[in-house]
Amino acid sequence: MRRLILSRKGFDSKAGGSASPIFNDGSFFSIPIPQNHCSPKKYKDLDFNGISGSDLLKEVSAKVKDTDYCHYDPLLNERIGIFGQASSSQTELKNNHVGPGDVFLFFGWFKNFSADGRDLHHLFGWLQIDKIIEGSKKIKSYLRENNIQHPHGYGDTSRFSNNTIYIAKKRLELNKRKIFDRGHGLFRYTHTDLILTEKNKTRSRWKLPSKYFKDSKDLFLNRMKWENEDESTVFYRGFGQEFILDIEKNPNVRKWAINLIKKYG
Repeated sequence: MRRLILSRKGFDSKAGGSASPIFNDGSFFSIPIPQNHCSPKKYKDLDFNGISGSDLLKEVSAKVKDTDYCHYDPLLNERIGIFGQASSSQTELKNNHVGPGDVFLFFGWFKNFSADGRDLHHLFGWLQIDKIIEGSKKIKSYLRENNIQHPHGYGDTSRFSNNTIYIAKKRLELNKRKIFDRGHGLFRYTHTDLILTEKNKTRSRWKLPSKYFKDSKDLFLNRMKWENEDESTVFYRGFGQEFILDIEKNPNVRKWAINLIKKYG
């Protein structure tokens, strides 16, 4: 595990126009972004622990309709975990040598609407890379062989330059030793440990736990940088998707990710 990638997914102010919901019972669900062309699923086809995609859209007063197609990716609650990336975002991952064994922590914009809660950047799932499949032909072949539908291998994929999917390990591993039963999944319930946003700040101002992140001067490989390194604060700027951390520079950050997965996964 050389790289940890904080990967932004789900509804945002441009794609969907709303936060994803946190419910009073602590459950929370990342609503996938809309897709204006044919995709394996429409919002009405989604099911999150018995809550329909239609009900999720109502909860957040979404601008999209339940009959619209959605880009349901990453797949984190299926038998095989898959995450698709393309275009410049995939180039960024490849240029920073993201590969097998590395871990994605997925985050997005969340809010408890019924309690008039805060706007938060919140981690919602993980995927440890087992293998990387590049090119639409190979992607479609893999999906067909495993009887899986995924937007990066469905229909006309010519719109995806640098089309790539990341396949999850069956179990979370470190140095070839199993450390958790699943290599991909969704966090079960909301918790302050999973919230990136600093308390009483706008959602784009993050405070990472100093216990793990202190002495991390050269941690960030792209986009992100410390606002105050001593206090482990970051100001999240722009709409980039992938934020890559070189955790060989500070192995304690690896412990942070593993502990979150083992405790909340």
